[in-house]
Amino acid sequence: MGLGIDGPASNDRLDLLDEARTAALLARVTGRDPAAMAAADALLLATRGGAEALGRGDIGALEAGRWADVVQALRYYRTDRGHNEHSTNRRLTRGDTLLIGFDAFHLVDQLMTQPLQLVLAENLDGTGFDSSAERLWDLAPNRIDRTVIKEARHYEMYDVPEYVDAAVERLAGFYNDHL
Repeated sequence: MGLGIDGPASNDRLDLLDEARTAALLARVTGRDPAAMAAADALLLATRGGAEALGRGDIGALEAGRWADVVQALRYYRTDRGHNEHSTNRRLTRGDTLLIGFDAFHLVDQLMTQPLQLVLAENLDGTGFDSSAERLWDLAPNRIDRTVIKEARHYEMYDVPEYVDAAVERLAGFYNDHL
């Protein structure tokens, strides 16, 4: 058994954690048993249970190699490199379900009419960007350049000079040719 969210047509919250909470509360009320479903069981329904129901082995857990791996992001934003004095430097997990649930790939041919350049880190560590980038590249009508920055990890592309410089050099040439 799995638990998931559908979309704005049936529920405009798109908040999987809230749905897990609701499932636990409903189990307790309908069973008239305050221990009918523990929070951990509801979370398993929403993560591994949902992945199993969909037959997907690449999702369902927040761990390395899984599509929704946020460990790298959490580590980055807790370092001096990722810290921002104007930010809480915390991920708002309630917003993750909106982000993960959003899919605009069906609009790529209409939205991506401009020249497309993708610049990716070589080591994406289960972020899912590799499969999303591949899908975007395949669907975009005006593909121009796809660059992979060797040995870089996703968050190193933000501020490690050798990776940023390589990306900027590639972007500059693209902008000069296409803007």
